[in-house]
Parts: sequence; structure tokens; C-alpha cells
Amino acid sequence: MKQYIILLILLVSGALTAAPAFAQKSGTKHTVTGKVTDQSGEPLIGATVLVTGTTNGASTNATGDYSIQVPEGASLTFQYIGYEAKTEKVGARTKVDVKLEQSKQTIDEVVVIGYGTVKKTDLTGSVANVKMSDIKDVPVVSVDQALQGRIAGADIMATTGEPGATTSIRIRGTRSISASNEPLIIVDGVIDGIHDLNDINSADIESISVLKDASSTAIYGARGSNGVIVITTKKGRGMDGRPNITFKTDLGFSQLPRQLDIMDATEFARYRNDYAYFFSSADGNDKIEPDSPMSKYPFPNPEAKGVGTNWIDTITRTALYQNYDLSISGASAKSSYYASAGFNETQGIIDNSGLKRYSARLKVDHEFAKWLKAGLNLSYTYRDQDENLATIGGTNWWNAAVFLSPFLSPTSDMNDLWYSGQKFNNPRIMLDHCLKNARRISLNNSAFVEVTPVKGLKLRSQFTYYSYQRHGRYYEPGYLPAKKENEGGYASRDEYDDTSFSSENTVYYELRPKSGHNFDVLGGYTAQIKYDNNLSITGRGYTLDELTWNNMAAVPDKQNTSISTNHTDWTKMSVFGRLNYNYKERYYVTFTARYDGASNFAANKKWGFFPSAALRWNIANEKFLQKAKWIDELALRASLGRTGNDAISAYRSLAAVGNSTSGYLMGGTQQLAVYPSRLASPDLTWETSDQYTLGADISLFDGRLNQMTYEYTNYPTLKDNMLPCHEYYPIPDKEVVYSGGALDNKAYNEYGM
Repeated sequence: MKQYIILLILLVSGALTAAPAFAQKSGTKHTVTGKVTDQSGEPLIGATVLVTGTTNGASTNATGDYSIQVPEGASLTFQYIGYEAKTEKVGARTKVDVKLEQSKQTIDEVVVIGYGTVKKTDLTGSVANVKMSDIKDVPVVSVDQALQGRIAGADIMATTGEPGATTSIRIRGTRSISASNEPLIIVDGVIDGIHDLNDINSADIESISVLKDASSTAIYGARGSNGVIVITTKKGRGMDGRPNITFKTDLGFSQLPRQLDIMDATEFARYRNDYAYFFSSADGNDKIEPDSPMSKYPFPNPEAKGVGTNWIDTITRTALYQNYDLSISGASAKSSYYASAGFNETQGIIDNSGLKRYSARLKVDHEFAKWLKAGLNLSYTYRDQDENLATIGGTNWWNAAVFLSPFLSPTSDMNDLWYSGQKFNNPRIMLDHCLKNARRISLNNSAFVEVTPVKGLKLRSQFTYYSYQRHGRYYEPGYLPAKKENEGGYASRDEYDDTSFSSENTVYYELRPKSGHNFDVLGGYTAQIKYDNNLSITGRGYTLDELTWNNMAAVPDKQNTSISTNHTDWTKMSVFGRLNYNYKERYYVTFTARYDGASNFAANKKWGFFPSAALRWNIANEKFLQKAKWIDELALRASLGRTGNDAISAYRSLAAVGNSTSGYLMGGTQQLAVYPSRLASPDLTWETSDQYTLGADISLFDGRLNQMTYEYTNYPTLKDNMLPCHEYYPIPDKEVVYSGGALDNKAYNEYGM
């Protein structure tokens, strides 16, 4: 018995002695590393890793890896936007790899709209949201090419096939009769923040929203008449302020997908023989009859011609593509930053053509106090483009590759099939001896201040400076075959400068009471001033080809020089408002109105009013469908509104004068003639269109049948700003000749806003 008592005492004392050791061990921390990936095994960059129940966390790097100090027995929670959060028990493990699944609640994703964001289920208008993860690996220069075929109701068509060429975008078709049909592009809240989509590096883009109907675009008034593309760039993510460094590169090539089935020299010789047979005296030969000997034909031995010149092969190549993107980003509790630099070089399949693009971006914001936040967004893009000097097809039948005879060689300077024979510059000669280059520089600097004086109320002011420059160059040397003797070289230069200053000021208030009556109100004022300057110089007769376009004054005869200049400035102002209301996320109402003013309209027609309204019934949230778990989203919506178009040239309502130097010689000098080139149109007003849309949004079976959208849009009225001829060009009471390009300063001040 005593032995058992002694043994019991020893066990108890041992347990009491070991308890502090175990307690001490349980309080220790060890390092846990691992990788966070998506369902396909791709790393998730910037995913948040938290010690469950604490604020101790880390974020994943460019390869999806993380490292964190974890207490014994703790758990880790992994989170990433758009994915289901996941918690893992760590225990004594030092490596925890996690694969996150995409959230089934994709319909609740946040969509960027005009001057704000909204849950997808709360949308009353027609908005398409594009996930950049779907197009991040598409090897294209500009993001618009990657969007082709991905947005319902949007036609994105390349204007040409050369690198850097712009695209023509039509959202729900052509809306304007005489003005521009291109959509408004907004980058980080800045209207006209880029010249075209080639100015933005797709690696910097976080999301893209396309606003299509009157309800969603009305907040931009006339500026959004052709639809709106809203681009949001990336910002710093994370919690601990540590930098996330990402480097991406991709290489590739492009080539013609297939060869066109065109005639070689032998086939073309046979064709010319057939041509001679069916058309008497063709090619200067006597009439050829069915029994005429082959010696009478233009080409007695077609096979002797062989293959000849394949002009498509002569001017094309396998074009290389290379792209490099480097970004550094991070965030803390009060600050975030994102900095990036990119380089892209894309060769064109036409020889000696291609584009080099250099881009840089800096995005910083900081919370100075709970009620004060400010930030900067700076971007720079430089594009150096060697433009096409030759074409494969098209309408220029005189030197396009598909129209040239295979009898000709790459050094041929005479085309015998042109009329009775003519000197010409074949496309290979143009590629080897001519120069055509365009350099574009885009700079966008914006700063914002955001004040939240009370809960739910937000005041925001943003100022933007934008600059775009284009420098175009072209030179033809004097020794080209088609030039006349002593004609000399031809050079041209054009300089275009676009500068704008804009200010946007908004007030936003939202209220979310427990009663279920939720609403938010937005009001704002914007103003923009823009200046355009254009200079164009051409000259003929240059004797020193090595100078190319670098000395435009070096022409023997100044009469062979042409100079034109142009200056434009306009002002736009707007006042707008929007009211959103919903009851328990079932019934939605949106009212939007914008009062736009533009200086390019007539004196009494400068302002236009553009209202819209929209309704939405979220049927899936009704009580009678609560048990239908297979329905993710089921909603009906309707909208109607009026939009306008202000995309006409400045001074279009005013009288203008032109000049000409092609008049008679007087005293040995060709006189300058000045004449009225356009009469005033005092009733020139806004082009407006009314439209209504009916739509249904459906998502079923946990997203397996996802986001079917049915829409019907009608344009019952279309009022063009072009008036009947007798009204558009009224007969003036007296003849007036204005000084300057459009109006003298006094007249402009009278017509100005």
C-alpha cells in the first residue's frame, strides 16, 4: 500500500513540475511557410494569411508564397477577393499549402459604375464587368484587342492590322448620324484620361466595366451617349506594409495564318494568254484564233516563267513579340502604393513596321485621419511606332502586294501592265528606302482629397492635368524610281499637342437603416478646359536625303513648302445627380439627371438636360422563392432615358474663313485669296437620343448556368444636330469676313460660355 502511495505522490509531483514546461511550450511560436493557389494551381498574389482570431497576418508574394509566425495549436485563415475563405489547423506543421476555391457568390461581386461602385445584384442598369484574370495572358499590345468578343453588345474592330493601331468600338451599334460614335473612356475616375487604349498597360488594370444603357451612362450625360468604358487600375494590397514585387515577361511571334491563293508567274502567263484569246489585239498582238500557233500568244512558253515573285512573301516576315512588366506594391492600415514599369516591343508582319511602348505608373493614397484621405495617380506612356509603308491588299491597286504581277522582281521600277507601261515604286523599294514614324507621349497626373465628416457622408474632389503629344514624320528620297528628274525628296512633319485641365467634385451620402429602406444620393459638379494645337509642314525638292525631315527649310524653292496651323480650345461644365433606393434588396429604383454645357454649340444652345430612370425587381429575394436553392439570381429590370452627343468640332456653329494660294499670278507673285468657308449656324444644338431597355438577369445551379442576360433596347427617337439645309446655312443679312481661323477674339467672347 505504501508503494502505491509513494508512486501516486511521484506522479502528481511530476505532473506539477511538467505543467510550467508544457505551458511555456504552448506559448512559443514557430515559422510556417506555404503557397496559396487557385483551383488550377495558379498562384494568388496578395492573398491575406491571418492567424485566426487575431490581426497578425501576412500576404503572399508574386509566386503565391507566404511566411508567418504562428503559436502552437493556432489556426490560419486564408482570404482572397472573389474566393471562399479557408481555415487550416496548423498544429506542429511548418508548411501549409492551400488551394482556394472561387466564391460561389460571384453575383455579389462589386462592379464599378459612374462615380462609385455597387454590388452586381443591385445593378438597375446594363453593365458588363470584365475579369482581368480572363485576359491577363492574351499577347496583345492594347487591352481593347483582348476584349474582342468578350462583351455582349460591344463591337470592337481593329482599324488596321499593324501594331499600335486603334480600334473602333461600338456599344450597342451606331447611335450618332454625324458626330463621333466612340465610347467615353474613364481611367480611375478621370474623363478623357487617355488618348486611346494603347496608352494603358493591361498589366496595370484591375477591372473593366462597360456601361451600356441610358440608366448607367446618364450620370455622364452627353459624354456617355455612346456608352462608357470604366477602367480601374491596380492599387497596393496587403496588411503589413511589406512590398510585393511582381515581374512578368512573355515572348512570342506572329505571322500570316495562311497564304492567299494567288497566281504564280506560270499561272499568270496562262491567264494573259487566255486574256489575249478572248480580247482581240490584247498586249499589242494580232487577233488570236483557236488555231493560232503558240508563237502568236504573248507567252509561248508559260512554264518558262517559273514561280516568279510572291509579293506577299517579299514584304512580310515572322514578327517577334516581347513584353516585360515590373510592379512593386504594398499596403498598411492607412496607406497603399503601387508602382509599375513596362516595356513592350511588337514587330509588324509587314517588314520594317512595329511598335515600342514604354509605360510607368505610380498610385499612392494615405489616410491622414479617420475623416481625411488623399492620393496621387501618375502615369506616363511613350510610344515609338514605325508605321506601315506597304500593304498586302486594300484599295490601293497600284502597289498592294496582291495586285502586283509575279513577273516583276523586288528591284523592278517599271510596271508594263499599267496602261502602256509606267514607272512605279514597288512596295519592297518603299520599305527599303522610305521612312514613316510616329511618336506619341501621354502624361496623366491626378490628385484627390476625400473627406468623411460624418458617417455615411463623403466629399471628394479630384483635379487632373492631362497632356498628349504626337510627332509624325515621313520622308521619300529623291532617287525613288517614280520620281521625275530633279524632283528631289519629299518630307512631312506634323506636331499635335492636346492639353486639358479638369476638376470633379462630388458629394455622396448613404443610409442603411434596419427598416430595409436603403438609399444613397450622389451630387456633383465638373469642369474641363482643353487646348489643341496642330502644326503641319510639307516640302518637296530636298537634295540631301540624309537630312530626311530634320531641316524642313532646306528646299531650293519656298513655293514647294506648305505650312498649316490650327488652334482649338473649348470648355465643358456639368451638374449631375443620382438617387438609388432599394427596399430589402428586392425592389430598386434609380433616378439620374445631368445638366451639360459645352462651348462648341450655338450661343443659345449650349446647355442640355439628360435624365433617366430605372427599375429592378430582384425576384430571387422574395419569400416565395426562399426554398428554391437552385436559383442564385433572378431579376427583371427596365430603364429609359435620354442621352446627348457633343462630339462635334469646336466653333462648328460659327462662321469660318479659308484661304488659298492657287490664284492668279499678279506682278510675278501668286496672290493669297481669303474666302468664307462656312456660314454661321445659330441654331446648332445637341444631338439627342431616347432609349428604353428591358432586361432579365438569371443565374442558376450554383453558378453553373451563370449570368444569362436578356435585353431589349429600342431607340424611339433620334434628333440630329444637323438642321435642314436652308436652316443650317442661312443666308446672311450682310457679308462678313472674320479674321483668324474661325472668329476674331471679340466675336468668340460673345459666343463663349
